[in-house]
Amino acid sequence: MAPTPAKKKSNDSMMQKSLMNFFAKPGLSSSAAVTKNATDATPARKSSTLPRTQTSSGSTKTASAVKIQPKFTPKTPDSRPSSDIDIDAGSAKDTPPTSDPISIDVDMLSDDEEALVTKCANTRLTKRKIVLADSDEDDGLAGKRTTQATYRTSSPEYYDTSSPSRGRAKKPRIMATPSVPISDEEDEDAEVRSQFSSRLTKFRKLPAKPSKKKSKASDDDDDDFIVPDSDSEHERPSSRASSRSQSSKFATSDDHSGEESDAPTKKSAKTKRPSAKKSRATGGEAGSGSGPGGNTMFLTKAERRAQEKKTEKKAAEDPFFFLVDIRDKDGVRPGEPGYDPRTLFIPKKSWTDFTPFETQFWEIKQDHFDTILFFQKGKFLELYEDDARIGHREFDLKLTQRVKMSMVGVPETSFNFWAAKFLGKGYKVGRVDQAETALGAEMRLAKDKGKKGAGGKDKEKIVRRELNKVYTNGTLVDEDLLTDEQAGHCISLRESADGKDGMSSFGVCVLDSATSQFSLSAFEDDVCTTKLETMMRQLRPKEVIFTKGNLSVQTTRLLKSILPESCLWTSLRDVEGFAYPQTINELNKMFSEANADQEAAMDEDAELSSAVPQCIRDMAGYRAAMEALGALMWYLRQLNIDKDLLTMRNFDVYDPMKRGTSVVLDGQTLAHVEVLINNEGTEDGSLHKLLGRCITPFGKRLFRIWLCVPLREVKDINARLDAVEDLISHATFEQEFTELAKGLPDLERIVSRIHANNCKVKDFVKVLAAFKKLSRGLAKLADSSESFDSKTILGLLRSAPDLTPNLKNVESRFTVDKETDELLPVAGKDEVYDKVMCEIEELEKELDAQLKKFEKKLGRNLTWWHSAQGNKEIYLVQTKANEKEVPNDWVKSSGTKAATRWIVPSLQPTIRSLKEGRENRSAAVKSFRGRLYAEFDTDRGTWLRAVRVLAELDCLFSLAKASVAMGEPSCRPDFVEGDAAFIEFEELRHPTLASLREGFVANDIKLGGDLGRIALLTGPNMGGKSTVMRMTATGVIMAQLGMLVPAKSARLCPIDAILTRMGAYDNMFSHSSTFKVELDECCKILRNATPKSLVILDELGRGTSTYDGMAIAGAVLHEIATRTLPLAFFATHYGSLTDDFAYHPNIRNMHMSTMLDDEKHELVFLYKLVDGVASSSFGTHVAKLAGVPEDVVKRAEVVSEDFAKQFKAKIDDRKKKSLVSKLPLVAQADFTYLLSLAMGNLKLPDDPFKQRELLKGLKQAVRSYVNS
Repeated sequence: MAPTPAKKKSNDSMMQKSLMNFFAKPGLSSSAAVTKNATDATPARKSSTLPRTQTSSGSTKTASAVKIQPKFTPKTPDSRPSSDIDIDAGSAKDTPPTSDPISIDVDMLSDDEEALVTKCANTRLTKRKIVLADSDEDDGLAGKRTTQATYRTSSPEYYDTSSPSRGRAKKPRIMATPSVPISDEEDEDAEVRSQFSSRLTKFRKLPAKPSKKKSKASDDDDDDFIVPDSDSEHERPSSRASSRSQSSKFATSDDHSGEESDAPTKKSAKTKRPSAKKSRATGGEAGSGSGPGGNTMFLTKAERRAQEKKTEKKAAEDPFFFLVDIRDKDGVRPGEPGYDPRTLFIPKKSWTDFTPFETQFWEIKQDHFDTILFFQKGKFLELYEDDARIGHREFDLKLTQRVKMSMVGVPETSFNFWAAKFLGKGYKVGRVDQAETALGAEMRLAKDKGKKGAGGKDKEKIVRRELNKVYTNGTLVDEDLLTDEQAGHCISLRESADGKDGMSSFGVCVLDSATSQFSLSAFEDDVCTTKLETMMRQLRPKEVIFTKGNLSVQTTRLLKSILPESCLWTSLRDVEGFAYPQTINELNKMFSEANADQEAAMDEDAELSSAVPQCIRDMAGYRAAMEALGALMWYLRQLNIDKDLLTMRNFDVYDPMKRGTSVVLDGQTLAHVEVLINNEGTEDGSLHKLLGRCITPFGKRLFRIWLCVPLREVKDINARLDAVEDLISHATFEQEFTELAKGLPDLERIVSRIHANNCKVKDFVKVLAAFKKLSRGLAKLADSSESFDSKTILGLLRSAPDLTPNLKNVESRFTVDKETDELLPVAGKDEVYDKVMCEIEELEKELDAQLKKFEKKLGRNLTWWHSAQGNKEIYLVQTKANEKEVPNDWVKSSGTKAATRWIVPSLQPTIRSLKEGRENRSAAVKSFRGRLYAEFDTDRGTWLRAVRVLAELDCLFSLAKASVAMGEPSCRPDFVEGDAAFIEFEELRHPTLASLREGFVANDIKLGGDLGRIALLTGPNMGGKSTVMRMTATGVIMAQLGMLVPAKSARLCPIDAILTRMGAYDNMFSHSSTFKVELDECCKILRNATPKSLVILDELGRGTSTYDGMAIAGAVLHEIATRTLPLAFFATHYGSLTDDFAYHPNIRNMHMSTMLDDEKHELVFLYKLVDGVASSSFGTHVAKLAGVPEDVVKRAEVVSEDFAKQFKAKIDDRKKKSLVSKLPLVAQADFTYLLSLAMGNLKLPDDPFKQRELLKGLKQAVRSYVNS
């Protein structure tokens, strides 16, 4: 019997509330909701439909129940077709689709059925898979398309075949009976149910199958790099798409779901299931549906996306935990002794979590952790992790996330631009190129598929990449990365403590990679490491290579104090680099042309073969130098440029001091006189900046060498001066030279690149044209120089080789394809190329003949169409767009509004052969280019001799231009041979300051000859003492360079060395105070100075107490004036020294004149060097100029006067009390020395000049005191 309407309404309302609670309250347990509704509802209810109810807002809402038992199937005519929710269904095809959802009353369930519902509701939704499939069937409801929902649960009853629910039969489809009329109310009920059902579908889980749009976006990311797996060709489900609703705890599992990497996606069957332990641990959270890792079934799409982003962000915050605590491969952390910044330690367990691309990346990065690595990805180069963050920080490159890795990308074409920028910041740069294309990777996998054990590693399934090259500032060879025309040196340094008295000895190998110039040096250094400092200041290296623990603390501190901040320090471990025997073996292998047996014999005896360059064999006895070369060879091998540079055979021996052949300018002199750079580290105001006026790159490099080692022999200096005067007097000759030299490329560097087979075709053609122009130009200049007064220029130009035969030999072998810029062999010069071209011509003729046949057959004009680049699409038949009568076997390839392109199957074998022929042609052209470069390289010595001649001529013009630019007065220095040096400058000016300031005060400088060799210089601060001393040193350097000097007249005997001690500074890095630095440099001067040296000592002894300082200054002055006997400036503020050494014939008192304005109480500096002693140092007046308060200055004046009176009174009193005190201590020392000579306790020096001057000076000293 039918229930009463009131009761029916109450039951329906109760049922609706129950279902709404089930779907609308995710925070409650699903089982609790169902159990409660099942208890409160009437068990005898039979209705299968839900009536509509009105909410307070007036909207109609319905509730839908979930049917569990397939055996319960309503048979009444009023029943409506519904979507079946079948526990047994494993996939969408297991249960046929139905039309509309059927509302199932949960109150009608039995106890067993209710328990099953409860158990299903409590099942973790992360284990449930929902598949939505559309049904196209029209089951009698006006062709409506409905949705079938199939649930798969992880309940044990589902997997247990003995379970009652597992064994039940499937529910048959339910169709509406067409003969029974449907009332309006029932139709309205159906509409309500349909609306509610459609709303429920919004909360159902999305299909596992990813959308087409998303798949395309993912594929596009790595389209050029992903190698598809043959097993997943038809079905490649994304593990990320199938686990979007899972807890973030599984986001970093081994499957690495959904990563847009190069790896092919694995089948979902291989995806690891979370362990039961994890499932239990997160069960409550999943069941509640409220936590971040909970049930997402009832979340909207926007909420799910937000939650996924949050989960991914959390997982990506710390994907590589080993970067938090960085250690090198030896386990040493940054800052700890022995840390190697080139390597990175990656724990073994981390490798199991890496995707194939991450494995590929970290395998390379772990050995080049301090290098910015550009990874090639098709047409782009990408930086990852720390490299990407550095790119973002330094250059504001856009930082993005590539799954777990931070990423920055730049176009491949801009690599040189960005590499140069990173190198300019002092970073190393590496380039990792694809070793194969995506097609090549597929071919490799297909080829290896049948092999046993192939494809075992996932990383083999992605495109292979290899480290192509590492670029450092000290080893650049690419023209696009070389931003400086000056040489960029890389120095390999080896130190040993086997020198005399425990002093350090060094082995050095210097490399200029742009010209492949190697220089070997070995020397024992002093306590100040003078030679090493001189070398570093001369070369200013961009990279230093050393072995960890080899350099002493003193050497390390010295290098840190003088090397530029941009210098790259590369430390090698003990196991890296070649030891002495290994270096010998490697050199023999590289240079020897003997057979293997002979090489083995040489290796056993540790002897170098005759094929090794002579300079290396000369240095073979210096173990440290050979080990330095071995370390550099090993390092270059890691950069893949060792053979290209070493096989140039461009070796020489480097002596940083070059004593006996040139003027010695040690490191301190280069710094104090500001020869190469100023005291701020820039070139502004330096001598190099003033004199360097070369216009060719190789000329600029040579001029820097000239400036560091001026000439010493009078003959050589005069010859260069003759050449400079000839160039100044012949202006037309300069015009001819400028026309020749301007526009020439850097021939010296390009010749090196041609040897390395690393030269572009256009550069090679440009070099040949440049050498042709050079050969003609040098011959023309030689003819013009025949009228010069001296034969220096003519002799230089006549020494240039004739390049015409060499150029004809090379040019006769090739032609240039203007369209492709390829070097093609001349017909008959290359058999392989000629054969390939014959085959290509025959195939092209065959294709043209086929096209004519097609035209005759179709009766219309046809043309060939080829793609603009490559051979991918060539020889497509092109017809007009409106022509449709084409053979049936033709396949349309592409088309435009005007034309259609067709692939002709019958022509494909011929086209394939043509493509292969063109590939063979490309290989033949590449091989020919290598042989042509090798032919050019056989005459490398001839090419470089011509370049050297032009470079020397450019340097001579630079000296001539600088001489003219100095203005007047200027003169040619007159050099005189002699046993001892002397200098005489009249109205000498400082070349740099005179050009910057108007009214610069010139001074006469005279040292040696008839006057004293030592100028004891006094005067106030700011009076110009340091300027006069630097000006004198600069004038000597310019004169011995072979140019005019800024003076009215100049006469001098050549100087062999300039030794300086100027300025007050300490050296924190060498643990030295100001006074210690002064004494170190003073010691070096006393040891190395000769009668032909120029010494500059500025305010020695000021770093200690007054009496100690005076004593040290007096002792040093007496030593150099009596025994060392160089030319010297000795600047001091110790006025008592002028009195003590007034008797000495080699010391001449001089001072910088000043004028004191008594009315204004101002001190006027006259900047004029005059004879005599300064009346005062005027320290208080300088204090007033500096802005010291007047009260303080006045008080200082009173104290100074009182102190001077007391000091003078003490001295006078001491002289009255003792007759001995009437003689200064230095004079007493002279008498003691004479007595020791007379008694035979001491011997005179071996140098005849020193003997003569010593006895002469002592005789004059005795005479002066006897007469007084």
